[in-house]
Amino acid sequence: MIYIKNKLLFAVFFLTITLGGCSDFLDRVPKDSPSPDNFFVDETSARMAVNACYHPWVWGGWAMVKRDMHILLDAMTDDSYWRPNRGASIALEKWNITPTHANVRDWWKYPYECINAANFAIENIPLSSDINFTEEQQIPYIAEARFFRAYSYLFLTTFYGDVPLLTSVADNIDAYNTPRSSKADVLEQVIIDFKYAMDNLPAIQKDQGPPNSAAAATLLAKTYLFTENWAKAEEVAEQAISIAEGAGHGLEDQYLDIWDNEDNKEVLFAWTFVPNIEEFSQNVTIQRLCRDLPAPLKVGIGGDGWGYALPQRDLFDSYETGDPRREFTIYSPEMPYEIYNGAEDFTYTHKKVVAVGDTVSWEVTYKPGDMVEYDYRWSPTGLNVKKMVQPVNELSNVRWDGMDIPVVRMAELYLILAEALAEQENNEALTWVNKVRSRASVAMPDKTLADGDLVELVRHERRVELAMEGLRIYDLIRWGNIKTVFGDGTKVKRHFYADFMDESTSSKYDSPIGDLTLDPLFPLPQQELDYNTQINQNNPGW
Repeated sequence: MIYIKNKLLFAVFFLTITLGGCSDFLDRVPKDSPSPDNFFVDETSARMAVNACYHPWVWGGWAMVKRDMHILLDAMTDDSYWRPNRGASIALEKWNITPTHANVRDWWKYPYECINAANFAIENIPLSSDINFTEEQQIPYIAEARFFRAYSYLFLTTFYGDVPLLTSVADNIDAYNTPRSSKADVLEQVIIDFKYAMDNLPAIQKDQGPPNSAAAATLLAKTYLFTENWAKAEEVAEQAISIAEGAGHGLEDQYLDIWDNEDNKEVLFAWTFVPNIEEFSQNVTIQRLCRDLPAPLKVGIGGDGWGYALPQRDLFDSYETGDPRREFTIYSPEMPYEIYNGAEDFTYTHKKVVAVGDTVSWEVTYKPGDMVEYDYRWSPTGLNVKKMVQPVNELSNVRWDGMDIPVVRMAELYLILAEALAEQENNEALTWVNKVRSRASVAMPDKTLADGDLVELVRHERRVELAMEGLRIYDLIRWGNIKTVFGDGTKVKRHFYADFMDESTSSKYDSPIGDLTLDPLFPLPQQELDYNTQINQNNPGW
């Protein structure tokens, strides 16, 4: 159920047969509710059926895209920290999870709801009764549904490994009792579906919202990275670039325009939202905004934030000297924050740490129009996120922001090709790394072979270019180095002033307590084990 952004086309359609994971029991379809026999009529029906694929990802629950998902995914990595609030989220950030953990349950349940909605659309759109809704017209809708089926299975296999593979509608109790298929078999279906979407989605969508063929091709190439088929990843990434650039896509000159300007050429697919409409807005923005500002600065800058997405010192240090993407992504001590637009002058005593147990203070009087300097006390890590935020003080409700959340953009596509080439020891990888670095507002010097290992250069570029976008966790998992990244628990610095903190201080290091050597890292939800008679054993280690 997505709001397609021509501001006019919107269809509400709750599929009563949507699958709540493979473990919930099914209600029969009432005669006055949508079913294949009474629902599929024409193109409008097809649009509504495909819209149901979006609903679980966006509006499925607090753990999904509309609210916490990207912030929590980042918090599980060396990039970010979740403000210590809400027990389930704290546990996830620490990797202190169990089969009954809420996110373990929901990140299984809602992708499967999407899969069942996709299967419903794929099976039944060809049955539409309107003879004027031709097979040719039906294919793009089927391709869109297959895009979301593939997207959901790629997510599931990343975190859970072997999972039940459902390619038809689960419309009876027996359908819930489905054994797991191997990760390899599921990814083969993902490849088939993304390939179909790539071949049958339009290069340019008439409405802002649905994925296009370049988005499908990009995620197909990325899937080949997951399977370590570097040659196919290279081939498909090149095709994706040709499709995307042919449709007018490319890098935005100004890095922050990727999020400030929804109608930009860089984003290939995004979760779309609308401001000031409760049902179709998001509250990700308010959760990312700085929380610990003094009250006059909150009022005079952009509104009160909740401050859950907190960059860590380890991410700060990963940027090269002079890389402007650090300032575009992170608010850090003694750097510009935002313009003060309060009605009156405001005097604030700033502070910084200069040695163990030693701080210095200075007083600044801010006048309307002055740039405010960031202070480390405005965050539990001494840092705040700047990317993907905007003021909320003019919204009807701070939870009702309309900023879109990109899923895939051109810079990542270029880096997918760079990674495929680097893994084949092809020096052309640097061409694509340097293309990303040459963005007008970034303009970082070209990388050469003298700068280090080719694969590591690409991985570094992914980290700094895509930081705080909810993507790094996928990289760490598919690279198989998440345990190495965290080391013995004293490797990832959390606080900006970590070097001046005692070893026992909780904010000094990011130190997960879960077993990061497990593959896959997540257990199956206990709910699945309880209801699915064909699965009676959890993942290794659980």
